[in-house]
Amino acid sequence: MRRWVLILFLVAFLYGAIGFSFHLKWKSDWRACQALKASRGEFVETEVYGGILGLAFSMTYWPVYTWANIYHFGTPFPPCRLAD
Repeated sequence: MRRWVLILFLVAFLYGAIGFSFHLKWKSDWRACQALKASRGEFVETEVYGGILGLAFSMTYWPVYTWANIYHFGTPFPPCRLAD
């Protein structure tokens, strides 16, 4: 029994660590894209789910976000779309 609890804890920890890393990378890419858009004079949308709520969503649903981005864009993180 104790072995299963340890395995479950390790899986949960790994899932959370990947989710936290995903959140940091997503946030970094998003900020870089927003800065690029602002420097070009384009509209910069505001962040809707930020802070603790955004972290909770990213850490929980990172597999869904990753799958959707790979399906739509071919990369785990969406590209920065600029108006031409």
